[in-house]
Amino acid sequence: MKKSLLALAALGLFAGAASAQSTVTLFGIVDAGYARLSAKTTAGSKSVQGITNSGLNSSRLGFRGVEDLGGGLRAGFWIEGQLTNDDGNAGGLNFQRRSTVSLMGGFGEIRLGRDYTPHFWNLTIYDPFGTVGIGQALSPGMVGGSGNSANAVRSSNTIGYFLPGNLGGFNGQLQIGFGENVSGVKTNNYIGGRVGYNAGPIGVNVAYGKTEGATDAADVKYFNVGAAYDFGVAKPMLVFAQEKTGGGLKIEAIEAGVVAPLGQGELRAAYSRYDIKNTAARDNDWNKLAVGYGYNLSKRTQMYTTFARVSNKGAQTKVVASTGLAFTGSTILGGKASTGFEAGIRHIF
Repeated sequence: MKKSLLALAALGLFAGAASAQSTVTLFGIVDAGYARLSAKTTAGSKSVQGITNSGLNSSRLGFRGVEDLGGGLRAGFWIEGQLTNDDGNAGGLNFQRRSTVSLMGGFGEIRLGRDYTPHFWNLTIYDPFGTVGIGQALSPGMVGGSGNSANAVRSSNTIGYFLPGNLGGFNGQLQIGFGENVSGVKTNNYIGGRVGYNAGPIGVNVAYGKTEGATDAADVKYFNVGAAYDFGVAKPMLVFAQEKTGGGLKIEAIEAGVVAPLGQGELRAAYSRYDIKNTAARDNDWNKLAVGYGYNLSKRTQMYTTFARVSNKGAQTKVVASTGLAFTGSTILGGKASTGFEAGIRHIF
């Protein structure tokens, strides 16, 4: 009887130790608001309004976990899906935001699955609006047209490597994505990387990415460099980005932004300029100005508001856009301005 009790006690201790070495976390963001967008169309001034989602942060639901394998080695997973809480996610929940499994240790991290591309991540961390909502500026995919934008933000079927975090502020990553094609076909293959220095108030990073298309003309190359310095009273940011296709289309953009504490919240502002190069449409440039404020009700809940204006040149037809809300059934008039207003609530759990 005593032996049985001792065996049960040992088993309980072992199970407790095993469970203590593994953690699983449910997390997410729910972000919803109201937006009104206005633009000049061939039918005159038009506007669209409605409830939107992801005006400050992308709404999401995810699960992540880490297991301690001993000897400084850990295994981890991360699956994260997009929520469109304005309509209850009518399209159905999937985990296309991120679906990865990792092995981590003193060597760094090896990560497999669907993940952000390095060139996109380098843009979003230096954008005061995080490349979401009506304030976002330099989200990849500027060249459009015949360029293959399959890996503009995320890439599937990837192998990624991250340097360890104990290199005195220096960081880096490399990512290879496989199009999973038959031999001789290169469509959707991706390679990209990111290196930089982040320590204390300073952050500087440079990134590159290339997506292959069905033809060389459809290839897209991304390059960007971002920098920020946190003065405490304000954190200015600067980003230069370039995209070009194998067919000769090239766009360069620069964004100057700032995030500053103000009262019980923070002020966000950004100005960006887009310059089309070496094509017949090189006079069709555009600019964007965005200003916003977020008021913190708690550490996890913020009320926010944003105003944005896009100014087009030549025949350009860019408009202010918001997640879940867009101009439909109207033809935008070239060379005119577009404005947008958005206000909402974001809760993190």
